[in-house]
Amino acid sequence: MKQFPSILGDVIGPLMIGNSSSHTAASVRVGEMIRQLAGNKPVKSVRFSFDKRSSLATTYKSQGSDIGLLSGLLGFPTHDERIPRAHKYADEAGIKYKFEVREIGPGHPNAYYVEFTADDGKRRDLVAISVGGGMIEIIEYMGFPVSIDGGFHETLVLVSDPQAAIILKETSETLLAGKSIVHVSESKGKSLINIKSEEEPVFAFRCDEISRIAPILPVMSQVAPSVPFITAEEILERSKKDGLPLWELAVLYESERSGQPRDAVLEKTMGIVATLKQSLAAPENGSVSGRILRNQSRLIEANSDVLGGSFNRNVIKYVTRFMDIKASMGVFLAAPTAGSCGCVSGCVFALAEELGISDEGISRALLSAGLVGALIAHHSTFAAEIGGCQAECGAGSGMCAAACAEILGCSADVCLNAASMALQNVLGMVCDPVGNKVEVPCLGKNIMAAFNAIASANMAASGFDAVIPLDETIAAMDSVGRALPRELRCTGLGGLAMTKTSLEIQRRG
Repeated sequence: MKQFPSILGDVIGPLMIGNSSSHTAASVRVGEMIRQLAGNKPVKSVRFSFDKRSSLATTYKSQGSDIGLLSGLLGFPTHDERIPRAHKYADEAGIKYKFEVREIGPGHPNAYYVEFTADDGKRRDLVAISVGGGMIEIIEYMGFPVSIDGGFHETLVLVSDPQAAIILKETSETLLAGKSIVHVSESKGKSLINIKSEEEPVFAFRCDEISRIAPILPVMSQVAPSVPFITAEEILERSKKDGLPLWELAVLYESERSGQPRDAVLEKTMGIVATLKQSLAAPENGSVSGRILRNQSRLIEANSDVLGGSFNRNVIKYVTRFMDIKASMGVFLAAPTAGSCGCVSGCVFALAEELGISDEGISRALLSAGLVGALIAHHSTFAAEIGGCQAECGAGSGMCAAACAEILGCSADVCLNAASMALQNVLGMVCDPVGNKVEVPCLGKNIMAAFNAIASANMAASGFDAVIPLDETIAAMDSVGRALPRELRCTGLGGLAMTKTSLEIQRRG
């Protein structure tokens, strides 16, 4: 059962601290689910394994999976200021932890193989994957196939008696009629009943073992997944019918997806804008060790001789500022990912300063970007490990183009054409982080993605023909991304990552 992406849960978010959304934020969420499976207490011991051919084998430390996993075990949220020092706090909590790279076999490039022991002394194991933008899924628990995304109340009931499994399944479906999904899987003579519910079950079971996981996502999953549209073609049909701009269509989408009133969706988005303003106002922190770049935004701000004048300067300044905040372990918005966090936020804030746009106007732009992002998340991916940088900075550029067109007052069809043009321009963009860090060429690609978005919005608003509809462009993007060599999909094994200078930076740590 595939969930539809939430604009405010999966696309414009999470608010986080760390190097990478698919590494740090996703790892925090994996760690939090392990903590809950251990009885909502830090585990006694845990071993995290990564296959030697996976992306995580070369990037789990440099991009923050280790600190993310430990932070989740300690109960820290994705934006907790203690995340960079998670090793220290885990040591103080007495957690025995180990990270290892070993031969496991073919699997997802962002797969975590976890074995842990809780206070009860029982050993448990699971396999989790990061699917991009901070989204995760547990795909195996104690040898049983599962699908746990952190959006439901999950009850896992292990029984040895096959007849008892049937009775428990029927009982669960009766007691939680219309409010739950019940799966039963078999392995080695035992059964695992996985009850997914939108409300916490209050009944008890007689069983070998029972575990519970409360929702960890800001927007819960749906027992009966429902959104008003999930393709650009459907969005255009609705826009023509109701005469709504893209941002209002985004509110309509998110309201149905989240179950929140439409006013609450806009209010929550404005809360995100307020947090971003606080981050921009905070003093710069340039003391984080291991960085490649010093804070760069002040350099362009001090340069009075910039081609294109103050607007071009401000686009570069704000995009860079958000990338500086990320690299210096401040709070930022993954939109859609940490590696591409500068494009949408930076460009929209630059336009806000240039045009005097209110916080509500910024929120409308972010929602417009988020609706395009929801299409990309549903039909493709935000994970560079699967689709290269076109899935991150490329996706961000398409989203940003829609936001820019919305700021221009364009209709929904023009906004979607702008997004299609921007995506067409970045097909095949590879992910080759220098030194296995999310700084170079990430900063330059974010700036390029922002200017690509601005140009695409201007072209679409002027009546340029996008030729290829957005739905088809997203499909092409997905095909191209999956065809990229593994070395060019955030493994640190190709492109700029393998230059002499990059290898020396990596050696220095």
